[in-house]
Amino acid sequence: MKAAVTTQDHGFEVVDLPDPSPEPDQLVIRVAACGVCGSDIKAQPFAPAGMVMGHELGGEIVAVGPHTDAWPQGTNVAVLPVISCGSCQYCRAGLVSHCPQASYIGMGPPGGFAEYAAVPARHCFALSAEVPAAHSALVEPFAVGLHGVHSAEIVPGDEVLIVGAGGVGLTTLIWALHKGGARVTVADPDAQRRDSASSTGATDVLASVSEAEPGAYDVAVECVGRPELVHACQPALRPRGRLVVSGACAEPTTIEPITALLKELTVRYSVAYSPDEFREVVAAFGHGDIDPTPTVGPTFGLDRIAEAFDAVREARVQGRVSVTP
Repeated sequence: MKAAVTTQDHGFEVVDLPDPSPEPDQLVIRVAACGVCGSDIKAQPFAPAGMVMGHELGGEIVAVGPHTDAWPQGTNVAVLPVISCGSCQYCRAGLVSHCPQASYIGMGPPGGFAEYAAVPARHCFALSAEVPAAHSALVEPFAVGLHGVHSAEIVPGDEVLIVGAGGVGLTTLIWALHKGGARVTVADPDAQRRDSASSTGATDVLASVSEAEPGAYDVAVECVGRPELVHACQPALRPRGRLVVSGACAEPTTIEPITALLKELTVRYSVAYSPDEFREVVAAFGHGDIDPTPTVGPTFGLDRIAEAFDAVREARVQGRVSVTP
């Protein structure tokens, strides 16, 4: 099969690799699409040579391993890209990303920037026939947004401030509206991204979180991963407000203690998703409750994967960037 592997100089090279064979409890899929996201951009400089990246993947089952007889070949599936033990307290609770043995497809085990991928059967979710196969790669980012909304405990009538209108921000916006947010404001300095947020349903948009009305929001969700933005969310929250950090940030993050104390703010971090959240996304796509089409961005062939990464790194395209092997 053709696969894009990382190189010693942190680029990519398309090479021929053996087609994967399914081990027990595994499926092999023909990859329909694999998304490129901000975490891929951050991980690429640290990836060892020879790695097949790509964790936002899905496609058609072409081979099944032992103990997976219930999966018919030809089924299109979305893949939850966590390989976990399946038996620890976190796995039993559905918190698979917290399994002590967890590893991520595309960040160690071979991922979706290849024609085929071997994936755990228990973390595959069948798509209905009405859902385009390429939309399988959108389930993972929509599950990230759903988990952030669940972490924020958004209920009907809440007023919500979302910081960032990139991939995580837009899926968070869509779910916040779906869960009954009465007012959902999106702040982003990029005019095109603000336009995307408006067309996706944002009640109003701001060029900066500092423009948000003080004390006007029940919830703020930071989707960028910038420490100063986490700090800037606090004045916008009402007493007993909830601040959720969905953006990945490696820098120290300041919480202004007096404001947080006097308002009794709750600060929570949100990472990944659960199998139940994957099921909810798949069901919403299948029933037409959520239409992911507005979030679809440009697609690149496997031989143009470097261009796909540049497009995301430079934030010069709108929508989810994907690679189609």
